[in-house]
Amino acid sequence: MTRHMTSEAYCDCYEYHGSTQIEHTRTQAGETVWRDWLIFDTVEEAADYFNAACVD
Repeated sequence: MTRHMTSEAYCDCYEYHGSTQIEHTRTQAGETVWRDWLIFDTVEEAADYFNAACVD
């Protein structure tokens, strides 16, 4: 699953594929500013975070 959250200054992209990691990428003017991995102890924690915090 991928979710994009956009503001006037940047675009955040969260990618989650059912594991314990969520990839968070921030782009600005079409270029990647930074990329980070959010790592959780369980799949349930990762899914809950993605479904609660990564909403448009």
